[in-house]
Amino acid sequence: MIKKILMGLGIFFVVIVIIGMASGPSKKTSNEPVKVESTTQGQEQVQETQKQTEFKVGDVVKMGEREFIVNSAKRMSQIGQYQSAKAGKEYIVVNVTIKNGGTSEISYNPFDFKVQNSNGAQEDQSFAVLDDPLRLGTLIGGGNVTGSIPFEVTQGDTNLKLIFQPSVWSKEKIVVAL
Repeated sequence: MIKKILMGLGIFFVVIVIIGMASGPSKKTSNEPVKVESTTQGQEQVQETQKQTEFKVGDVVKMGEREFIVNSAKRMSQIGQYQSAKAGKEYIVVNVTIKNGGTSEISYNPFDFKVQNSNGAQEDQSFAVLDDPLRLGTLIGGGNVTGSIPFEVTQGDTNLKLIFQPSVWSKEKIVVAL
């Protein structure tokens, strides 16, 4: 008799848990990149009506709690006094800002970035000594970091894209036309 009562209570609790999970919050948070615009009052609003797949230099792009801005992209044949690009190549030094709009820590890494050339080939950063390099680290909630990342690309390639993919486990990424 006691076994039947305990089994009945167990089944009852399992049913309650299943119902609770099914009727839980249905709002999904999206990590898809969206452009953030500033209003005249200085407040930010997210444009979700049009999903962009590619952004431009200066756009504030929000992905989850992370805001990302490409501040500038400068082409140069040499970095500093001793680092010259190989023949037929040039450097493009991309300056970025990453902001943590959430409350939990997020990590950042210069290897989260690749440059894609007009042939579709994606390459990691080049080794170069910069005055303001983006290093790897962690941002607390509300924190931000700005730094530069050098890439060696084919000279004169005008169809370059910066790809920011903060997680190798996710296909979500931000693409910025340089």
